[in-house]
Amino acid sequence: MVFDGRWKSELKQLSYAISIWRKMTVFGGLAEHRLNRAILYSATILRKIIEDEAEAETIAKDAGITLPKQKTVRASLEAIKYPYTGEEGWAIRSKLCASDYGKGQTVCIKVKDVCNWLLHSYVWGVARNEDRKNFAGFLVASDFDKEKFVHFIPFEEWCALLRVVINDGVF
Repeated sequence: MVFDGRWKSELKQLSYAISIWRKMTVFGGLAEHRLNRAILYSATILRKIIEDEAEAETIAKDAGITLPKQKTVRASLEAIKYPYTGEEGWAIRSKLCASDYGKGQTVCIKVKDVCNWLLHSYVWGVARNEDRKNFAGFLVASDFDKEKFVHFIPFEEWCALLRVVINDGVF
């Protein structure tokens, strides 16, 4: 996939949708659905970009060609890692508050891993911040670690990543 204007346009629309729908808690289920859709679709596009960048690097190396630095394949996100609470369905609850999840730890995780968790583990959900009356981000866990911890990724962090890929992505 060549990262052309259409894919960039899609990512721009998804970033915009996240920034709008995260404030629309009055729409309840519809807002949550739109956020879920935007997260999944953007993760699919990002995962494809990462694969294309990795393949392009391999081909360029074999051909002895120098490419501009591939940014998405090495990108990372800042997230908050919460320990398992022992509660049934804990990773996909819609409310996020420190007392429910204990003390979180700030970690840096690879975008590729987040996309894989979103697309393959199905252990994720939109998190609502009751204090600010909006959706704060999303919680995601891998299949292997879902009973150990969950990662919280703020929508601001996800949208910032999308903007970097749109503005600076080679593919």
